[in-house]
Amino acid sequence: MNLFSAKSIVVLICSIFTINQTGFSQPVTIADTTKPDKHITILNNKIFLNFPAAAVVSPRVADIMAADPNENKETRIIMENGKMRMVFMAQELFALSGKTLFDDIAKEVEPDFDFTRKILSDNDSLLAILSTPTLFDSTASAILVNSLLIKSPDNTVSRIDVYINPDAFSLKSEYARLSENIFKTISKGSRRINLEAKEESYKIFGTNSKFLFKLPKNYFVSVDEKYDFGVFKLNKFKNLLTDTTYTSITIYAGRHPSYFHKEYGYTEDKAVKAKGQFLQSPVDWLYFKDDAQNFYLKEQFIPSDAIEKGLILHVAILSNKKEVLEELVKIAEGVKIVK
Repeated sequence: MNLFSAKSIVVLICSIFTINQTGFSQPVTIADTTKPDKHITILNNKIFLNFPAAAVVSPRVADIMAADPNENKETRIIMENGKMRMVFMAQELFALSGKTLFDDIAKEVEPDFDFTRKILSDNDSLLAILSTPTLFDSTASAILVNSLLIKSPDNTVSRIDVYINPDAFSLKSEYARLSENIFKTISKGSRRINLEAKEESYKIFGTNSKFLFKLPKNYFVSVDEKYDFGVFKLNKFKNLLTDTTYTSITIYAGRHPSYFHKEYGYTEDKAVKAKGQFLQSPVDWLYFKDDAQNFYLKEQFIPSDAIEKGLILHVAILSNKKEVLEELVKIAEGVKIVK
């Protein structure tokens, strides 16, 4: 996993600065905002930071047809000073830390960036590593000035990237120092991620039924809902640096599903039918197998009137490794309905 991949940063840039203007009666200066005394939860109580009073928690605005950002997955915090803006973007990396995390990430090379790194905090079962870029693109709409990698007490890893807009670029060093001072206030929260093998049940949006998931070790479930649908995602926490395997099971429960293969540029005639089952009933999966692109997808729409009249389940199982796909299929086919 590349911690600071240019691709992932470009994706975030499109949404990080898409916000409503936060009004202030008078512009504040950086000197006015150097006292971090506003306690803010990050990633739903996974960790805490202290921010200046002007900091505002501002979740990204989702498309009308998409679920809102999940607070377990990301937190966005904005600070404004006139036209200048600094954004803290915290993300769950769904990764596990090794014993030599600092030495391991120090070996990482990213062509578009260069970093100086140091351990900012290593106490109370919390390790925080600061990476400060030495190269900047002043023409970008979001300019990275600092990044904090955090190993929590449950050995999971999250990251907080700090961006400024071009209007703030002339003060990039001040913003880097300010964000570092904020990072120095880090403290652990109360939320721990249970990655032991287990069974978990989740209510299906708008129904009286629940999905029962039998999860192997290191697998987890996240749930997103909006208006008239729910989305259940099963993924796996992996080694932060060495495991490049992609694992994803998605179950959409609603009335307006859409196939994943279209989003990846595949047409249905490229699929083969693969026999399987879901909820103890036969299913003909649409199986897309592209060895050249390391793309393996099984998906299908499953009418589910027995759960709720008109309900359609869209089950999509995706990996970049064929053998892992079959492991995921077994997990998906083990899902049950309970009341």
